[in-house]
Amino acid sequence: MNRSSISCPSVSGVLRDGTTHPPAWVASCEPLSLRRFWDGPESVPVEAGSACVGANAEGLAFFLTYQDSDIFSTATADQQKMWTLGDVAELFIKPGTDRSDYWEIHITPNDFLMDILIPDRERFMGGAITWDEVIAPSSGTRRRVTLNESGWSVEALVPWQAFALDCAPGAGAVWQFAVCRYNCNGGLENPELSSTAQYTVAGFHRFEEFSDLMF
Repeated sequence: MNRSSISCPSVSGVLRDGTTHPPAWVASCEPLSLRRFWDGPESVPVEAGSACVGANAEGLAFFLTYQDSDIFSTATADQQKMWTLGDVAELFIKPGTDRSDYWEIHITPNDFLMDILIPDRERFMGGAITWDEVIAPSSGTRRRVTLNESGWSVEALVPWQAFALDCAPGAGAVWQFAVCRYNCNGGLENPELSSTAQYTVAGFHRFEEFSDLMF
């Protein structure tokens, strides 16, 4: 198993004030660089990315920022297959190793969302669970997308209700997560992939290699 770990601090002010960039709450968080670990521990993408994660009373908070010299997405509505349409930020969140379910949430630079709930990876990958079944739920994720001179960023809040919880997990709980990216500067046929998780191969559903998130 190739898994890193990071603490999940308590934060406030998420999605409250759109005038601050980056949002003030990220000062409480450890910034994570997106890398290409499957190419070696020091391998980095051509265009850098970073992520911060924290928690508040409402949900799990993320701030992602990406360098991007050619921001591109042809998405026109929510729940399209965003990774086939251009640049996309991806959040993979698994609420503990004792559960088989996890969310895969995509956010595009033109502010569209795809969120799928995968109840069981092996059954989904094997075809026993269909695409229509996993795309049916909604995570309730709120987000703010900002474009700037050097690229784009996303502030997102995934509510605890998405994980069948009424509040944040208790102290000592450990979840798993990965922040991933498709950067399509090389075209849709050859996107540059990167992630905060230490994947040994470029497969974002390898939750055994997600990072541990310690509450």
